[in-house]
Amino acid sequence: MGCLFSFFFRPSASSDIVETPRQVFSWEKEDRQAIKKEDFILDKRKNETIYRLPGSVNGQQFIIQNCDNCTVYVFDHTGQIQIDDCTNCRIFIGPVHGSVFIRDSTNSILATVCQQFRTRDCRDLYIYLSCTSQPIIESSHNIKFGCLTLNYYKLDEQYKAADINPWNNTWGNIHDFTSIPGTNNYSLLDQNENLFKHLPIPIDPSCSHLNINDNMETSVTPFTYGELYRHRSEERCLVVFFHNLNANSCARELILMTKQSELVLVQTKCYSINEMSAARLFSGNATYNSLVTKGPVIGLEFAGTNCVQICQQLLNNLTQLKYQNLPQTKIKFSYLDFISQSAIDAHEQLDKFYNFANNERMTATGVSSIEKTATPADQQRLNEGNGDDYEDKIVQEFSHLLEKSKQLFNGLRDLPQYGHKQWQPYFGRTFDVYTKLWKFQQQHRVLLDKKYNLKRWQIGEIASKIGQLYYHFYIRTSETNYLNEACAFYSAIRTRAYYSKVNREEKPDLMVKKLRYYARFIVVCLLLKKTKIMRELVCELNRQIDEYVKAYDPDDSLEWQLVLNEISTFIDVDNQLNIDHIPITLSYRLTNSLIPPLPIGSEKFLSNIQLYTVEEILIIGNYQDQIKFSELTIDMYRMLQAVEKQPIESTSIYDEKTTVQSPTSTNHQQRDIYNLSDGDFQHRPNPHKYLLYKPNFSQIYAFTASAFKELPNHGILLLYISADGYDTHLKSKIEQSYDFGGVKTNNRRDDTIENSNSSPTSTTNTLGKKSSPSSATATTTTTTTTTIGSIKDIHNIFPGDLYPFLRKPLFLIIDSNNSIAFQNMPNLFGQPFVSLLSPIKLPTVFHDYQNKGSLFTLFLTSPIFAFCFVCHLNDLTNEQWNLCQEHINKIIFEITKLFLKSKLVDSTIYHFFVDEFLRLFLSRFVFCYAVLRLHRAFKGSGFYPSSQPQLSNDLLENVQIHKMILELSALLNVRQLFLEGPLTTADLISSNQ
Repeated sequence: MGCLFSFFFRPSASSDIVETPRQVFSWEKEDRQAIKKEDFILDKRKNETIYRLPGSVNGQQFIIQNCDNCTVYVFDHTGQIQIDDCTNCRIFIGPVHGSVFIRDSTNSILATVCQQFRTRDCRDLYIYLSCTSQPIIESSHNIKFGCLTLNYYKLDEQYKAADINPWNNTWGNIHDFTSIPGTNNYSLLDQNENLFKHLPIPIDPSCSHLNINDNMETSVTPFTYGELYRHRSEERCLVVFFHNLNANSCARELILMTKQSELVLVQTKCYSINEMSAARLFSGNATYNSLVTKGPVIGLEFAGTNCVQICQQLLNNLTQLKYQNLPQTKIKFSYLDFISQSAIDAHEQLDKFYNFANNERMTATGVSSIEKTATPADQQRLNEGNGDDYEDKIVQEFSHLLEKSKQLFNGLRDLPQYGHKQWQPYFGRTFDVYTKLWKFQQQHRVLLDKKYNLKRWQIGEIASKIGQLYYHFYIRTSETNYLNEACAFYSAIRTRAYYSKVNREEKPDLMVKKLRYYARFIVVCLLLKKTKIMRELVCELNRQIDEYVKAYDPDDSLEWQLVLNEISTFIDVDNQLNIDHIPITLSYRLTNSLIPPLPIGSEKFLSNIQLYTVEEILIIGNYQDQIKFSELTIDMYRMLQAVEKQPIESTSIYDEKTTVQSPTSTNHQQRDIYNLSDGDFQHRPNPHKYLLYKPNFSQIYAFTASAFKELPNHGILLLYISADGYDTHLKSKIEQSYDFGGVKTNNRRDDTIENSNSSPTSTTNTLGKKSSPSSATATTTTTTTTTIGSIKDIHNIFPGDLYPFLRKPLFLIIDSNNSIAFQNMPNLFGQPFVSLLSPIKLPTVFHDYQNKGSLFTLFLTSPIFAFCFVCHLNDLTNEQWNLCQEHINKIIFEITKLFLKSKLVDSTIYHFFVDEFLRLFLSRFVFCYAVLRLHRAFKGSGFYPSSQPQLSNDLLENVQIHKMILELSALLNVRQLFLEGPLTTADLISSNQ
């Protein structure tokens, strides 16, 4: 059992290990001939000129390796670029949504637009760059950086496709991981060193329509001097354009005008600024405070003699020229932009403007990075060479923080996995120490590299631990925003290649750390529906496992292969539905469009009823043969999302942005942790939940009792159990509470994980806690013995076991082939109680699919997917998909109205109806019942779900709902699978027999 996952996974208990073929990727499938692997990988090319025109790459990853004396032009946006072992090459890459990573390359020219840029083990390179974050070099020498100015046909559209803002360019703000005091491994090129001095303009006829040019006046990214001008003493001026239709064109026009006045554009920045920061930046001017709420602002930093005065005059001319013809402008011209009023003001305003950009945690900030050089004090002492005492103190402080963080992190193992109040102070203290440690190593990186011999994998371990803490805040609080924070740190580890040199350490335990990191990252991506990056991680994990096995021949090699198989199978099951032949990843989380609204006038009806909302949830998974990943069955995976609301910043069912910035402000991180509701959600937080995978009886009771204890007034406990059924096989079944059986639990004899002996291949959860093999395997066999008399198997959950928890409102969902055992539970304490029970039978045609998830749970979490499944539909057109979504939503909404129209519905139902999650479950339950009743393959009462209290026929057998379902089947061309028309009274009688 585990509260969710272990990051090191156990193999099957079975000794019959079947080797499965490696995963087949999209570009290798026969039905995807349009995508060829060789189109995206240039390998071992020599003396060639290669072109990729707009639309040919279209956001895919692109790899260039082992090339010599080649010229490569990629005039398209890409997802990620990797360049390895290239010599004497000239390469242009269009906008890159993610990172550009060039390694082991020499004497080459590279020009690119990207979100992140890194070099390692390179020398003698010319890099023309537009990069939204701080470029990084490592173990590289004689690297020359220049500002990329370029334009060609559709380049501006490619910027947008790659989510790159041309105003955010930190091309010259280089960080050198391996810098040595007194030397410089890189230099910056001025504007006289333009791109086409080194990279020839393509003359191939296929490129003639692109109109390629490096004219600075038409360049998508403006030329900035950046660090070339950072320490010069010329007068500065800040100009800010507020968000409106003319802001972009006005900013570019002003840049052109300043060139005639011999002013220099030092840096540009575009970001959203909050009202509090605006008040400080603009000295409390209320008009400016309101203008920043309209959208991102564009800031320009100019330098030169009499800079402020010249900019003021030019801006005045420009403003009148641009806005004088606008009809009835409500804002004065002077409030469409902001400009410094003096050189002294400008200095302070520029500091604030860039600092506020950092506080917004922009990917494009470049002013403050996750990687920092030595502090000025450190650098001075290093240069003087006489700071031994100071250096020793820094190393001692770092060692102290590192040891303290490890102790606190390991101490989290001993915290109970249930209960709200006990864990939070410990987690908060641990997180505080880790943020101090993270900030400390940033500030003293150079010194620690020198004196402590700080390795990159050690930095990665710190970042990984912070990611784990964020992930466990999600597990403990159900706040999905913490998943995004965990993803940010895990992504930073990957993009900055913290574990890249672990293989050279020749330590198998470090390789295991790396593999566990990949497993954790995949779990987070799975929960965030980042399918694209998840598949990339699976591919990388596959390679890492191969290297691990080849290098060390470890005892746990089969276990890691099983982990890989589990992941691949789980992803495939979650992507069974194709739209226009493309697999889609469905989101089971609740969105506003899915919530059936309460009908007009229902407030008056419900005002006389005590209303409750879900506050505590237990999700229990114990199907023995169901597909699972780590400690999560497919049923649990679907249900845990169905009781969460979609994060506001993530509303698409497809991949979100996969390039994220690791948090750099520890204060911001700490504030996020302790303020669980700081305005990020429009509605109340998600209900708190526990996830129990293959728990034994003691664990189920302990967690349920804890949830029961912490249930507030007017709160509901939602208990979901997905498990194999258990039948007592008694000839005489009299007592409802125990004689009719129940559902199986794990039958291991040791009730506590902590007391089990761990083998060399024991599992560890995300906080490093050891658990016995039986707690993490999916194939533990629960044996049941037919006993004599009335003795029952102690390793099962019976209806009578739940009676004590009926003292408070309970909403019970049982998905089992013996759910009928829970059908007539007595309401002993008069508290609201509702149960939704799955069918106990399944048509033969669906038996082979049982390990891929329960049909009942699928109806409750994704009725669209469930309807397509029972109709054997796995490939729809986009038009059919949209019609299906729209039609099923209409049916669900209509069912919701029927609940309040009906005069036969048990009043108990209405106690739960105001809760959005439960209202949706009840409506989907009716939809499930109606679909199965009409489907020809489902014949007999055992094939239909049931409930307590039993729902009335005017809901379950509603003619209007039946007609709408049959109309849907006709739209999808599966009408023949359903009965000829809505059920008649005779049909109802015969079908119940």
